[in-house]
Amino acid sequence: MPRTSDRMRRLMAPFPSWIPLLGSAVLLAELVIGIPMAVDGGGSDPVPRSMESSSPIVTATPVSPRSAEPSPTPTRVTPTPTPTPTGPEVRRIPEGTVVKLRRYRGQGSPVIGRVTDPKTGLSFAELGSPWRRSRAVSDGPVKDGRYNLRQTLLTETYGSDDDREWWADIDSQHLWSDLDAGDSPYDAARAMLDYKQGGAFPNGTTGRDIASQPVGRGWLLARMIQMPPSPDGRKARRELSVAIAVDTGRPRPAVLWITIPDTHQRLWPDVDTLVKSLKVVPRR
Repeated sequence: MPRTSDRMRRLMAPFPSWIPLLGSAVLLAELVIGIPMAVDGGGSDPVPRSMESSSPIVTATPVSPRSAEPSPTPTRVTPTPTPTPTGPEVRRIPEGTVVKLRRYRGQGSPVIGRVTDPKTGLSFAELGSPWRRSRAVSDGPVKDGRYNLRQTLLTETYGSDDDREWWADIDSQHLWSDLDAGDSPYDAARAMLDYKQGGAFPNGTTGRDIASQPVGRGWLLARMIQMPPSPDGRKARRELSVAIAVDTGRPRPAVLWITIPDTHQRLWPDVDTLVKSLKVVPRR
């Protein structure tokens, strides 16, 4: 218990000795009475009062449930077809697949010389009768300015007045710049055959690739063309059509195109003769 200080003893000296005892008794009584009050929480209300909130109290009003609305049925969106370039109907041999051109039986045409085309860089056999001699384009039956040299063979005339003609051709040219040829010799040969099938044969013609093989610095693609019956009396129904695209070092590949109808199937061995004779002329 702490001792009373000297200052306190001087202050208490004038009072009788019982007065401090009385004060102690009063203090003790307050302590005894105050303890239960502190236990009770200082009041008669047994429920503690909560602190008032600075925010207003919002009472939620019950909302009657709304009838469920049907979810919208998803509509199937049909994509608009993207137009694709139309091309000839062909059963193709995929690029990279090698199928050798068959060797057709028969004697074929005689070789009477050699054709050299300095513009394309191609050199190949010149065939004799029944083929006409190789000529510049200006002397051929078709003068469209795309070809350099051509050998032709009139295979038949037909029509009501016998005024229509069908031809076999051996043509040398560059691959035309307006053809979508891709990057390979296969693509160049394919582009030429597709163009010929679509433009030089009647509507309804179909094609079936029968050979695809490397040839020297190029690629050979052979197609059997199937034509519909002719209302004008044309006898030819099929045609063996071959394109050989060759890299000659020029900006565009050179192409040798050979096409012979089935009315002259005996000349299909000429294709083998031309393929074996094909060479590239060095640039000067």
